Amino acid sequence: MTEKERETAMELTEHDNEIIDQFRGKLDTTLAQVQLAVERSKYYKELDDDEIETTAQRIFDKIQIVNSEYVKWFEVLLAFVFAIIGYMAPIWMLMFQAKMRQIEMEDEVMQFQTIILMLMRIERVNVEMILEWLERYANIFKEPIGKCLNNYEAGAWEALEEMKEEISYMPLVRIVESMQAAVEKIPIKDAFDELESERDYYQEKRKESNDRLIKRKGMIGKAIGFAPMVCMFVGYLIIPLVFIGLTSMSSSFSTMTSQTS
Repeated sequence: MTEKERETAMELTEHDNEIIDQFRGKLDTTLAQVQLAVERSKYYKELDDDEIETTAQRIFDKIQIVNSEYVKWFEVLLAFVFAIIGYMAPIWMLMFQAKMRQIEMEDEVMQFQTIILMLMRIERVNVEMILEWLERYANIFKEPIGKCLNNYEAGAWEALEEMKEEISYMPLVRIVESMQAAVEKIPIKDAFDELESERDYYQEKRKESNDRLIKRKGMIGKAIGFAPMVCMFVGYLIIPLVFIGLTSMSSSFSTMTSQTS
């Protein structure tokens, strides 16, 4: 279309819409009413009877399309589905973040256990030195450990107790309790004598969780991989065969009925 033809078409559409707006929502609109509205329109006043009839028919068809539009059941269903997804998305995101934070805390505490296992065999090592090393490699628990170090000179037991109240992750709480035992003149090696067995336990637990996660991902991958083949098999083979069978059965019943009558 040229620019002039486009402008003419847009102008025609605008004047059609003016008449359509008059009958929007009126389901009992007739062609005669539309034709009368066209005849009264200033834009169409120069048209002859045949052109008015053609124009009225065109606008009437548009009105029928507009008035026959309604909210379909699947549109309502999709609206509910997207509403539920939109409502639950923040909660699901928080659950995912909580799960990821749990994994990060497990990794960090296992790292702490490895550091302590290396430091506990060094002579002259103390709890404050262990805390300094833990703070260097801490991420999630960096703030409570740093606060404990700042308050350590004022009272080692009290600082560790305050740190224990701030954290809620039990493996780290047990490490802090072992530090409190070491503060009371118990040798570092004796205070953390069960640390190696706990570390082995958490490593086995984490390995088992990773194996379950890998197995679950493998099952999901297989389901996604076979989904196109199943859809193609069902859509191109089973459904057509069922449809043909039902059609043949219906025609057979119709033939039998006609022969019987």
